[in-house]
Amino acid sequence: MTESDPDLALEELESLPFFGDGMLVVFENLWDLTTVKKSVLNDKQLTRLEHFLDHPLESTQVIFIFHGKLDGKRRIVKKLKKIAFDLEATDLKSNELTQYFVSDSGLQPNIVNLIIEKSNANFAIIRQNIEMVKTYADGRAITPDDVQAAVPKSLSDNIFDLTELILKSKLVDARALVADLVLQGEDEIKLLSILTTNFRLYFQIKLLLDKHYTDRQLVEFLKINPYRLKFLVGPARARSKAFLAQALRQLIDTDFKIKSGQADKKFLLDMALIRLSGIK
Repeated sequence: MTESDPDLALEELESLPFFGDGMLVVFENLWDLTTVKKSVLNDKQLTRLEHFLDHPLESTQVIFIFHGKLDGKRRIVKKLKKIAFDLEATDLKSNELTQYFVSDSGLQPNIVNLIIEKSNANFAIIRQNIEMVKTYADGRAITPDDVQAAVPKSLSDNIFDLTELILKSKLVDARALVADLVLQGEDEIKLLSILTTNFRLYFQIKLLLDKHYTDRQLVEFLKINPYRLKFLVGPARARSKAFLAQALRQLIDTDFKIKSGQADKKFLLDMALIRLSGIK
């Protein structure tokens, strides 16, 4: 509805099928019926839609796709719910996603979890990467190393590499990696956000290690992949709380300066890399 003329869309509802016995009409982004403070229909057009709901054509089937919660207080929404089949689509929880792909692929949970993480929990990409890993393994048992070799590096992987370079004070390599990611179309603010999340995770792990949390407790508390955790614990243990706290403050301060327009985001991110690499 954000790209179509509302009157033409409503005419589709009110028209008889031309080429066959029936017609399917799909309405998407009809914000007027949701709690989102947007609208695409005026009062007259809403009245036409409500009239169709009161007197639907037997030859026309309609699918309404709403990105948001329906406003149950509206009369038109109440009418729609009485005559429509309501199907709510929600994201799978991490354990549900794992269970599905373990059952579907026959792979071990640790392998599936690693693929899910490297696929940013995107359902279609997970399926694609599972097939890629199976092809790479060529019938033998799949190992975590196979996943690392076969699945292309995600943005999260690259930011993890960037974090490692910063921790090792490899400033030249860190700046080169950021430049490559920007050339690939990644925004500096997004890179900074993920980098901040990584350092926050290191800091959380450090605090929990000081409280003598086991690896299993860390996985349960932080809700992260066990395979990923083993790469995080070493650097977190090797760095002091003071170092991680200072790095986190530096990143948060950089984010504030960018969003408040104090300087160019490219310059500020570059300065943050320089400062982070110089923290002892």
